[in-house]
Amino acid sequence: MPDIEITFDSGAVTYYGSLRTPDHANTSAPAALLLAGSGPTDRNGDSALLPGDIGTLRFLADVLEQHGIPSLRYDKIGSGETALGPYEVEEVGGLGFTTFVDAASAGLDFLAAQPGVDPSKLVVIGHSDGALVALALATADQSSRVHAVGLLEPLSVRLLDLLTTQIHGQLDTVVGTGQLPVELADELRLALADTVESLRTSGTIPDDLPEPLQNAGLVHANAKALAEEDALDPRALADRLPAGFPVLTSCSAKDIQVQLADVARLNDALTHTALTPVLMTNANHVLKDVGDRLSTGPDYVEPLPYSAEFTEPFSRWIAAL
Repeated sequence: MPDIEITFDSGAVTYYGSLRTPDHANTSAPAALLLAGSGPTDRNGDSALLPGDIGTLRFLADVLEQHGIPSLRYDKIGSGETALGPYEVEEVGGLGFTTFVDAASAGLDFLAAQPGVDPSKLVVIGHSDGALVALALATADQSSRVHAVGLLEPLSVRLLDLLTTQIHGQLDTVVGTGQLPVELADELRLALADTVESLRTSGTIPDDLPEPLQNAGLVHANAKALAEEDALDPRALADRLPAGFPVLTSCSAKDIQVQLADVARLNDALTHTALTPVLMTNANHVLKDVGDRLSTGPDYVEPLPYSAEFTEPFSRWIAAL
């Protein structure tokens, strides 16, 4: 069935999205809210930073439709038709990460109100950064709204810990190839540690931050969002889920954005739930099959098939809910 274009409001923003209701919906099946990852990623999983067809969320809606499951996906603020809403560019940084959680909550309410949807069987499926939003919704005061969560290639550690690991890895590379002196790399590492401490204690970024760290997104305009997101520890949230709560996690050895070891530790925090872990060998971060080669990033927009290593266990999991 074609998507139905919808809108819903959260705060001062009107969000634009797509509601997919299968022609032969399974009346006993759940309904799913699909959440995109970080950056200007739209309802389909496409990014303004990487022009081309990624389509991860659209693919998930297709799989859900095959099982008679309705789904809702939407353009979060800063992406697609929603764009910046009523805000100017310089105002968006002041909104914070809670804006994304509040929008997802409003989207869940919209989905629950649709004809034929059982509000007691709502599933939230988040990809990448969207998985953290899914966990935040499932552990909120109104957590009874969420019946199950899918955490696909999830952010599995605190945001600033992940950013620190990524930047240290980049510094190791440029030092190892002789592109940067060790002394300058050490100065950047120290400045990064000071910035993480500042964000965690006062929610601010130092004024004299070196330009390479600013280029990594550590700028004043992002300070509130960074501090709020970092305050959400995925493992602590996972520990708060009820015993026996249905959870699916996925991770691939070829994902260049998420580490297997980090997801393994997240899975350890989920042992009290009804956990279905999906471990893949050839999928990239956006769930496309790259075969024997490594993923480098540009492959996200290549016309590759989505991974059967993911689709098959995900289909079994969603059909059993």
